[in-house]
Amino acid sequence: MNAQDDKLRALAQAHGIHLEFHDLHGHRHVASPDTLKALLTALGVDIETQRDIDDALTQCTATPPSEKIVFAGQSAVVPTPFPCTWSLLDDAGRVVCDGRAEDQIPLPALKVGYFNLHIKNADGHARILILSRPHRAPDLASRCTARACWGSTGALYGLRSSSNGGLGNYADLGKTTQTLGRFGAQFFGINPVHALGWAMDTIISPYSPSHRGMFNTDHIATSQSLGPTPNDRCVDYSEFRKKHRPRLEQDYQAFKTSGARSTFEAWKAACGQDVHHFAQFEAISETHGYDFRTWPTALRSPGTAVVKAAGPRADFHLWLQWRASAQIHAAQRDAKHSGMALGLYLDLAVGPRPEGAEVWMNAATIAKGVTIGAPPDHLSPEGQSWALAAHAPGPLAKAQYAPLRLMLRRLMQTCGLLRIDHALGLLRSYWLPDDGSPGGYIKQPFDSLLAVILIEAHQTGCSVVGEDLGLVPNGFRDTMNSAGLYSYAVWQFETNDAGEIHSAAALPRFSLACFGTHDTPTLQGFWHGTDIDWWQKVGWLNDIDRLKRHAYRSRQRQSLRSVCGLRPDASAAEVSSHIHSALAQSPAALVSVQMDDIFGEVEAQNLPGTIDAHPNWRRRLPIAVEDMGQNAALRDVAQTMNMHRQLHPSTDDTDDPKEVSA
Repeated sequence: MNAQDDKLRALAQAHGIHLEFHDLHGHRHVASPDTLKALLTALGVDIETQRDIDDALTQCTATPPSEKIVFAGQSAVVPTPFPCTWSLLDDAGRVVCDGRAEDQIPLPALKVGYFNLHIKNADGHARILILSRPHRAPDLASRCTARACWGSTGALYGLRSSSNGGLGNYADLGKTTQTLGRFGAQFFGINPVHALGWAMDTIISPYSPSHRGMFNTDHIATSQSLGPTPNDRCVDYSEFRKKHRPRLEQDYQAFKTSGARSTFEAWKAACGQDVHHFAQFEAISETHGYDFRTWPTALRSPGTAVVKAAGPRADFHLWLQWRASAQIHAAQRDAKHSGMALGLYLDLAVGPRPEGAEVWMNAATIAKGVTIGAPPDHLSPEGQSWALAAHAPGPLAKAQYAPLRLMLRRLMQTCGLLRIDHALGLLRSYWLPDDGSPGGYIKQPFDSLLAVILIEAHQTGCSVVGEDLGLVPNGFRDTMNSAGLYSYAVWQFETNDAGEIHSAAALPRFSLACFGTHDTPTLQGFWHGTDIDWWQKVGWLNDIDRLKRHAYRSRQRQSLRSVCGLRPDASAAEVSSHIHSALAQSPAALVSVQMDDIFGEVEAQNLPGTIDAHPNWRRRLPIAVEDMGQNAALRDVAQTMNMHRQLHPSTDDTDDPKEVSA
């Protein structure tokens, strides 16, 4: 390694690029010079020449801090290297306090929120973002003085009904929460409902959105019935949209002559500029296609040319967002009225598609020439390329985290519980260069991102789950838990080195525990090794590897029999009953039961690492929402859960996550 490589590595390290990492199997991966250069370029660092690298190294040490995190309700001081005058402004631009300082600025105890500290002297002006965060996010005990509860999760697109025409909608969501609430569930979780894009008719994955702060219009319930859900087990999105979209157009035309126009206009005035930009993007995409990178140059970022090109059609897409937002809020009201303490449990995807609206609207903060992925792990032995864009840490901080703040606020206002998918991405993110260089990890501003999440959670009263699966660094879960974020415990992954599954009694207390997720085999699929057979079917395993994995699964089944008291010849119903009973009695604060498991489904919703090789994001539930209230399987699971997880008030201090193991 020469001196130039040493400087490149030093520059990469200064910008938070990991010089090496160990994968799930303990193998060490050293970042190559090509990887370092690609990632530095993605971060916006100019490294074209050696002098550029030298200058960038010098600049790293000369850059003053641009933000400070404080705890709300506590005074703090901000050091200043020179005498100055200063003023502290709140997020609305109002002066909170001001003064003169020689070497440090005293900040008063602030409320939760964002503030800007402006510092001036004869040489210039500086601005420091003050993130005044609460100590903890709202948790179950603070929401309803309870120690434990349960809920269910399911695919919104997979809900059947007498009128949705083929795809579950927000009205079905409200009906489902009402049924579950009457059965004693305290939340209902669904796949992300981010906007996929009107002009994008091939993407169906809820985890590949166009914009994470806008809502999926495919789930809008129309004014008139589209007919019952077809009997097919899988959704045909194309056929559904052929029925659904013309009806939305008809509803819009009828709306324009109705008396609700004033309500819509008031919403438009208050919804935020980002929603207007999104509607303009959608309108232009109908003419120029879903990928803004192919649009005429003048339209590749928001501006006057975009407003003109979008024309009155943007109003239609604003109306769609208004309608979707109203229906999601109605579903949350239905959930709360049914007795749910938390109601909707929504999901925040890792990132947006590179060609979509979120990237178009936030070009200044998006990392260039990379996408997000994951190295090989237990979900995908080949590793994963998610083909999602990433916000670059430095530019995002310079924008005072505005894209994240707006996105979180809009989601948290509609739900009682939000899951942050791949929460490890708050600490580090795995980026794959577009030029084919090996991927590498980028350090994220964890403390700042956590502060933003806590501020938004506090202001909306929303509880948060951090999906912390995978290679979790020491202390990460403790930090999340102490801040009031629940861990995510998937029981089928809780094993010892021999692969034997631990007792449910060992599940972490301050967590949301479940047997599986949309990315894992269902309970029955796990029991029969369906996922292993799929891995062979898509070419990831040969016959020998398949047999080895089935042998390993056999040991896992035996360990579950042991910890759940199951007979070797137990029926599928008995397996399900015992596993759900063990989950119900676990110490986990939140327990989630998948609808697929309640109704005995074998196939999973998603096989990570595949697109068309497996029917991802298409599988429907076998039961219609109108029939769930009379379903014996749902009633039995609810009885099991309620027996052990009623909302008993918390009377001691053992719910404090700092007092329990994470």
